[in-house]
Amino acid sequence: MTKGSTLVIIVGAGTAGAATAITLAKLGQRVLLIDEQEKFKASLGESMPPASLDLVKHFLGDEENWSFNFYRSAGNLSAWVSDQPDLADFFFSGNGKGLCIDRLAFDEALRSRALDAGVTIRRGAAFVSCTRFIDRQLWAVKIKTKYGEEQIDARYIVDGSGRRAMVAKSLGVQQLEIHDQLFAYAQSFVSHEIDDDRFTRIEATPNGWWYTNRIPNPLGRESKRLVMFYSDKDLPEAKMAGNTLGFCALMNEAPLIVSLLKTKAYVPTGKIRGAPANSQRLQACCGDSWLAVGDAMQAFDPLSSQGIDKALRSGSSAGHFIFYALTDSAPQTKLDSSNPYICQYIEQQLQSWQKYVKKRDYFYTMQNRWRDRPFWSRRNRPQP
Repeated sequence: MTKGSTLVIIVGAGTAGAATAITLAKLGQRVLLIDEQEKFKASLGESMPPASLDLVKHFLGDEENWSFNFYRSAGNLSAWVSDQPDLADFFFSGNGKGLCIDRLAFDEALRSRALDAGVTIRRGAAFVSCTRFIDRQLWAVKIKTKYGEEQIDARYIVDGSGRRAMVAKSLGVQQLEIHDQLFAYAQSFVSHEIDDDRFTRIEATPNGWWYTNRIPNPLGRESKRLVMFYSDKDLPEAKMAGNTLGFCALMNEAPLIVSLLKTKAYVPTGKIRGAPANSQRLQACCGDSWLAVGDAMQAFDPLSSQGIDKALRSGSSAGHFIFYALTDSAPQTKLDSSNPYICQYIEQQLQSWQKYVKKRDYFYTMQNRWRDRPFWSRRNRPQP
């Protein structure tokens, strides 16, 4: 059953999808944001560099109005090139401090801002398929809710569905480059002691690398911390990290992080959560009247610390270029890579990918202590 006409449908209501929706709505476009999840439960702490602060303020205003938990991060403490910690203090950056945020609450704040901007959000609605009707210059987008399936007409589709890239895959677009098998294993820790540490810790070990950040929890009685281990999924150590006992045993190879947890009397809580963290990008990030944003378009290794920043920037760029293409093109003009505005978006994202790959390769090849171990030998030669 057709439910009227919506100009732009965005599949995926994460950071990139919500940023695209906000941008388009503020430019006067009608937007429907498809949100597959009805509610979120787990808290994830995620850090952002000082350079991202102005971008956050662009979408969510000044920090006194932010509805999500956060704290100002002081910098990065890393044991990468050697076992001696190296301090990168944000004090010497332009903004002086970075951010550590509750990622899920941050995304919810973006969705709330999208609603304020006039975006319609359908929660609990899953993307099923899309069919292009060239004669009408419309997409017929099929979604599924708990009430059944329905069809919605759209002038344009944005794939913001993360690494799954559901719209692109439904159109037969494949992943062009999957560089590695990097996988993230996350374990939550709690403590009844006060933890006011404001540094992100990163530590290289023989079988991968570790990351920890305190989770913003200003009103909670417990201190919370997220510890993550990154390794290639096919390695024995990665399989070992799939349960708390194995995870903690492997963590003994990361003395910088273990020392912090012991000092603050942290204990593990809950089950290990896992997710792909490899570098990947689509063979084509756009087609006639559709494009991809965020991780659906190209996903970065977390070592780059660009996840949220990339999502916000690609959402903003996509929103502006879609607006220009829709309003400055003749009705029958194809809105694909031949369109000058969409072409600019493609070129911009390609440059972003090339810059990322160069930075990723640089940091991985800096680490020479375990060049003979599988995880590091695979990264000793720069990827294409």
